[in-house]
Amino acid sequence: MATGDQLYDQMAGGDLGMVGEEFEEYCRKNGLCNLCGTTKTHKREFKLMKKNQWKSLTVESKSDGGFVVYKGYCVQPGCFTLDQARRLLGEIGPGGQDADSIAETISLASTSTIKKMGVKSRLLKKKKKGGSSSSKKKGNDFDGLTGFSSKSRGGKSRSSTRSTVSASGSVSSRISRDDDDRSVGSAMTSNSKVRLSLQHLLKEHSGTLLDLSSTKLHHVHISELVNSLGIASTLNTLILENCKLNDNEIEVLGNGLARDDAVAPIERFSLRANRLGNRGTVSLAAWFKKSKHLTELDLSKNQIGSRGATSTLHAFRDNPNCKIKMLNFAHNEIWDPDDGSFFASNSSLQLLNLEGNFIHDEGVEAIAKGMIRNVDNTNLKHLFLGWNGIGDEGAIQLARMFASNSSLETLGLGENDITSVGARAMLACLASNATLREITGLYHNQIDRKFIIAAIKRLLQSHVEIITDETKEDQRMQAAVEASMSAMDTLAEPIGEKMPAPDEVSESSLDWAEKLYNEGGGTGDGVPPILEITTGTDPKAKQEEVEPLGKSAPPVEEKVKPAATPTPKVDIASEMQGMSFKQMAPPRTKFDRIMVFQAAPLAYFNRNSSLHHAVPLHEFGHEVNILRHVAKDAGKVDAEIEVEAQPATLDNFRMFLEKGTAGVLHFSCHGHPDQLAFENGAGYIDGLQPDALKKIMATSKVPIKLVVVNSFHSGRIGKAFLDAGVPHVVCCHHSEVFRDKASGGFIKNLYRGLAMNKSLKQAFHMAQEAIRVEEITKHIERYVLLPRKPEDEFYHDIPIFYTRTVPELGIADPEYEDDSYRLPPLPRHFMGREVDMYEILEALRADDVVRLGGNRGSGKTAVATAVCRYINFRKKTFKYDNVFWMPPSEHVKPEEDTLFGDLCGLFRKILESDHNVWEDGDVIECRERINIELEGTRSLFAIDTRLFETDAAAQNLEDFLGDLLNSGNALKIILITPSDDLPPEEDTIYLKNLDFKATALLFGEVSRFITPNGCPAAQSSDEFGALMVPPSVAKLQDQTKFSSSRRTELMGHMGGGNPRAIIKAAKQMPASTFIQLIGMANTPEIHVDSAKTLQAAIKRWSGEKEKAVKAKNHLRALDLEKVLNELDAMRSQFRTLDDLIVQEAELQKKLEAAMSSRQYKEGNAIKREILAMKRLIMQEKRAVPDENEQAATDRLADLQVQMQKIMQLANNSFSSLDHLSVDDRVAASFNMGSKYHNCELTISPQSALEYDPGDDMGAIICWTNECCDVTLSEGNKVLMEAGGPNLQRDISSLPGITRTPWGLGKCGTGNAVIVGPGNYDDLLFHCIILAVGPTSRDVDYKPEDEDALHYIKIMLRSCIRSCLILAKHSQVHSIAFPTLTTKMDGATYDTTLLMFFKILVEEARHSDLNRLHITAASENEASKLIAMGVDMGLELA
Repeated sequence: MATGDQLYDQMAGGDLGMVGEEFEEYCRKNGLCNLCGTTKTHKREFKLMKKNQWKSLTVESKSDGGFVVYKGYCVQPGCFTLDQARRLLGEIGPGGQDADSIAETISLASTSTIKKMGVKSRLLKKKKKGGSSSSKKKGNDFDGLTGFSSKSRGGKSRSSTRSTVSASGSVSSRISRDDDDRSVGSAMTSNSKVRLSLQHLLKEHSGTLLDLSSTKLHHVHISELVNSLGIASTLNTLILENCKLNDNEIEVLGNGLARDDAVAPIERFSLRANRLGNRGTVSLAAWFKKSKHLTELDLSKNQIGSRGATSTLHAFRDNPNCKIKMLNFAHNEIWDPDDGSFFASNSSLQLLNLEGNFIHDEGVEAIAKGMIRNVDNTNLKHLFLGWNGIGDEGAIQLARMFASNSSLETLGLGENDITSVGARAMLACLASNATLREITGLYHNQIDRKFIIAAIKRLLQSHVEIITDETKEDQRMQAAVEASMSAMDTLAEPIGEKMPAPDEVSESSLDWAEKLYNEGGGTGDGVPPILEITTGTDPKAKQEEVEPLGKSAPPVEEKVKPAATPTPKVDIASEMQGMSFKQMAPPRTKFDRIMVFQAAPLAYFNRNSSLHHAVPLHEFGHEVNILRHVAKDAGKVDAEIEVEAQPATLDNFRMFLEKGTAGVLHFSCHGHPDQLAFENGAGYIDGLQPDALKKIMATSKVPIKLVVVNSFHSGRIGKAFLDAGVPHVVCCHHSEVFRDKASGGFIKNLYRGLAMNKSLKQAFHMAQEAIRVEEITKHIERYVLLPRKPEDEFYHDIPIFYTRTVPELGIADPEYEDDSYRLPPLPRHFMGREVDMYEILEALRADDVVRLGGNRGSGKTAVATAVCRYINFRKKTFKYDNVFWMPPSEHVKPEEDTLFGDLCGLFRKILESDHNVWEDGDVIECRERINIELEGTRSLFAIDTRLFETDAAAQNLEDFLGDLLNSGNALKIILITPSDDLPPEEDTIYLKNLDFKATALLFGEVSRFITPNGCPAAQSSDEFGALMVPPSVAKLQDQTKFSSSRRTELMGHMGGGNPRAIIKAAKQMPASTFIQLIGMANTPEIHVDSAKTLQAAIKRWSGEKEKAVKAKNHLRALDLEKVLNELDAMRSQFRTLDDLIVQEAELQKKLEAAMSSRQYKEGNAIKREILAMKRLIMQEKRAVPDENEQAATDRLADLQVQMQKIMQLANNSFSSLDHLSVDDRVAASFNMGSKYHNCELTISPQSALEYDPGDDMGAIICWTNECCDVTLSEGNKVLMEAGGPNLQRDISSLPGITRTPWGLGKCGTGNAVIVGPGNYDDLLFHCIILAVGPTSRDVDYKPEDEDALHYIKIMLRSCIRSCLILAKHSQVHSIAFPTLTTKMDGATYDTTLLMFFKILVEEARHSDLNRLHITAASENEASKLIAMGVDMGLELA
């Protein structure tokens, strides 16, 4: 039997069949002799901060005392002789030397070799004294070369004197910063405001208020103020708002306030809008802890973090005489304000404002639990938590709190991430709370308005005893004022308004969405009841409608308690939808399985661009967790459902079909438009055509009952499975983002219904109802049940689970253990890194060590985590036994006496080390155990080297990893290197900024303004990405080769492509800046690559600008003027064709002169210049065809359009009579809307002025320009005449938003403003909505101009949404909508007409309209619209 060494020898050289460069590469990578391929001549020397090196070995022979290996040369027979090795090393000359000379030479050479090899670790290098300070990083003491902390043992800084000098330097710079045009010495002149205020205070000895707001205060000012505190015995209010105070001045002030001789009895203290951070806040804590008078404290709009907030609250907690009543921490940087101890003990605080921080669910949980513990003593009446990223978990904790609380009266929750789940929890607990009067900001969360918010407001109003007539009048007046607002105006935060006083709250002034969506004015008028049941139920049943606290039960599963009168058993889900479902038989079996296949190819190679392109990654782990969670609901029917998840490789798919382990297949992927995108298990696409799928499905031993497809291309994939013989297919659209809340919510509720033995039809509609109620998305049409059947058919009304016996084991290895708990969790937002992940996987194939670098915030940890989790899910494919993350996360608790436990213990020792740990016997023993346990396995280590800050820790880590790599064990290492401390070339993979599209998607996913009911221009991340990235940019194969000022400006506002900066910008961007961002996105994208395309672009946009000015679209003209300025600046970059020809002729003359003078070298250089010039000339000739060619092309296009019209007329002429009965109609009515709200749609060619809204509040849409000048259109002139002087006055009094060189702009393109309600003479309606559309009847575009059509679609959708938002705000329930298209009979007329109709129908379907009337411009247009409605599946009335 061969030994291990013999087996190793057999792998070398000819035994492997390797020759030439392949054999040399094998020897180089394994440190073997490149002659015999068996003897190890070099040892790997591992380095953290630079690439690994190989150290030459010297091995003596035990038999004859000679050498086996001499300094990296194998001296065994057949390889080198000892003399050859020495000569190659330069130790002896060709003629030989005596022994003494040789020994001396060897000694010198040995020293030289060691220096060259860099044996001394780069991590151990010390900084040179007096070196440049440029390598010193702000905020830490990092070594400029290594990136590791330059701290000695014990963690102390090496040079305390240097930090002292730096500190003193900062003081001097701070003093000079605060000076305007006065010196520090003159700052306290008798004329200064500070001197006068202090003089008055000291002179009168009776001053109670000192207000120095908006005054620059210097160090000397604060010192004099502190001195005055010793005698200001009557001062009770000190206001220092916007005084530009930093932590240094605050420390002086805090020390003065805490002095025993400070007699000022300050009750109200404000430091609002300064530069106060944690250090300054902590310095005030000593005064807070001892103050007997302070009742109101305002620290808002500063830079206070969690440490500062905690120190403040704990100081009040420890103050036995605490009297604090009002505390304002709004708009700081607080994550965790308290551990709950303050709220568990305080009895004085009445108002707390934490708006605009980063509290999230964890912080809310601490507050709520503290108040629950202090339920009998707390007096907190007003709590404001808006703009804090609070989700459902936080809302549930708050609900539990005020279920037992009897003091809270106002709760502010505006601009958070609460869905209907959390709102239902609050609704359930409000039944036991009688003191809470108001919850503000609910409308701008993701909560169902029609049912849940209305129910909450109705319940809260029952707590208010009296609503006075004066209150009702104020609410009515406020609604009338807001009626003239534009939709985008509601995005604007107050500008130029005086900030509220310290005892005021800002929730109402900042919650811009509350104005937009306030339906009933707070009086209860028009608010629907909590639940309307028309089958004779008991009124007491309303309380039973409230879902118990938690997330588990979907809204459609609520049961209604029957009244005393016997009534038939009613399923509420069925009743709400107007549907009937079959009652399913009890389960036949008690066990079933869901087979989950997840295809996650990361990239594909594009031959045209020679680049790898990304395939968007989904958060598959979160999806599996959802399925496993809802599968537990099977216990409600005394059954069990197993969820088995596997990578979607073709081998796994075939194995599943052969074994028949489940009747339900869940297929999850991003997909591909042309094929089914399986994966090869290693990060690449493995495509499958639909015909091949049919053949594979035919081999299935057990028929698949249901396939659920969760994919961006779900429709195509679902159709392929349906054609392959699957009887039932559910298509769930997944957007391009990492975690799609809408698809996750749909899947959760679908499987929850199926697990509870509901029929497929009922579970599907329950899932649609759930996401509609929670308002995660309006696009419920993206969730389709195939094959499509009428609602009254029972084809899909069948059970899915518990109908047949399934095997006990699936296709997974029964010995497989899920060890993903070892790895950190993935972030919630992760996108744009798929190609980077693929490159890391490819690098791991070639290299043992892969270094991952990048700028701060580039997401190195997230990418490394994603790679580790990707491999861990595919261990079988990648052939890994273990995947380790070191040092482990804090939440990981390893088991003792295991390999993972030993690794965690060893890395903990290394991380905390300040000396050489390899001198410790226990550590050495642990390392030996690890080496033994790793034998025969293949492992992947991901190590965050940034945590090893000391030199000792870094050196110990180097030694350990070097030992592992040289032990012969099969392992790979991913090293996360420190940011900005290594040049990119030192890293194997260097993370660059995200591309433009990924940046836009990430920004859209995080932004608080992009919600299903937010900004009209973009209400989802997909829509925002489409707005930012027009088709011309999306089509580019390599976006790095293209840039524009538009994209550069947009990228700058969205964080520049750095993920951390993107998230920060999205969360902190104010509304006014966001509106500007939307405006910049509407600027045309230009792409110029030649002089002719430049001239063509200038000609086109000059014409567009002239049209905009003529049509009085002045804001659009401003945008186009910027484009023209950019194009004009490009003239110097592109030479004309004539200039290029002249330059080519000059180069030809130079070439002839060079050749005649025999200057051949110079002649060759000129030839290369001529060749490059010819390429430019050919490019210019191809750029734009000449006028004759263009004219011929235009004539051909016109002929094609005419032929299409002739064919269309012919087809209509010979169509069937049934077809004529639809197409010949010029007026029709459709039943539109959803299953939950009906809307009547009428189409006719009559004038909009003749439309009668009936008993509803009615409105008409008037298409106008950005100046709201309705006199330019004949139809609008008729409207103005019919409306009389009242309408003319109201329209002319609309306020302007921007003044341009051509006039005052009142409403931007894609937006709308409303006038009314009012009495307008002969008009039958009371409101007129002026809408600024992106096109008009007198313009046309070429069908291939995708960017123009894209702009029309985006702005048209925004315009229609703005109109519907304003209609809802003004209680309008009936609208007349004239069509808006390009030029009639133009090339894009049909396209834009269909675009208008589809957008309007889709948006109106989810509105509160009762009637929508579309007025066509002609009978032919009306017929087309009716045909479109029939094709879209609308039901004719």
